[in-house]
Amino acid sequence: MKIAKNLVIVLCLVGLIFFIGACVSPAPRETFVVKVVRNYAPIVVNIRTERIVDLKDSPEWGLYGEQLDNFFREHFGEDYSEGTLKYKSVGSGVIIDGGGLIVTNAHVVQMATTIYVVLKDGTILDAKVLGINQFDDLAIIKTDLPRPVKQTRFANVNDLMIGETVIAIGNPLGLENSVSVGVISGRDRELQSQQCGYVCSGLLQTDAPINPGNSGGALLNLEGELIGVNLAVVQQAQNIGFAVPVDKIIRMLEDYK
Repeated sequence: MKIAKNLVIVLCLVGLIFFIGACVSPAPRETFVVKVVRNYAPIVVNIRTERIVDLKDSPEWGLYGEQLDNFFREHFGEDYSEGTLKYKSVGSGVIIDGGGLIVTNAHVVQMATTIYVVLKDGTILDAKVLGINQFDDLAIIKTDLPRPVKQTRFANVNDLMIGETVIAIGNPLGLENSVSVGVISGRDRELQSQQCGYVCSGLLQTDAPINPGNSGGALLNLEGELIGVNLAVVQQAQNIGFAVPVDKIIRMLEDYK
């Protein structure tokens, strides 16, 4: 009888342990990717740029000004006015400190007349370029943040593993705060791209889907550390994307400071 009673007590204790474990263990849907996105998506911003081009500076304007004026007025609407054309583009960036420094790709901002930074909550802020490194296609811009954001942590590029999971967050095709997942496919890659205009070297290769507008966005590991900023994708291939590794970003910051 005593043995049976003890057995009942043991079974009750085991059941209680399993019950408590079920209550405190994370839901299976709450993966590492979900946690990283929840914690670090706010450090990624959308960048909207405008570039004003004075068409009257072109020699052709003196010959065909009236015809060109009618053409641009018809096809560009409110983006055209009295011989000036406003080009708009989108990209992404990563807040790297509480002072409002943001890293992005040089090709996202270098020709811009006006730069706007859009935070995850939709807040729109003015920004200005502080420094550009065309050879690595990197730029540092600055804005005044209305509130603190989570501190960006830099990964150790020497610890990166081929095949490890990475998360890309950015603004592809204007779809704000989009997330894609892949792996590190290679290191020390070279890319001849229209964005660079020359060969960009020492790049990370990833199969995480990257599209126009992702440029300058974050590539994070499963610990939420910044591995690099997304650069470009090979258009004629599938899932071959590239990112500028974080060590180049760190060197640029050191040179800037």
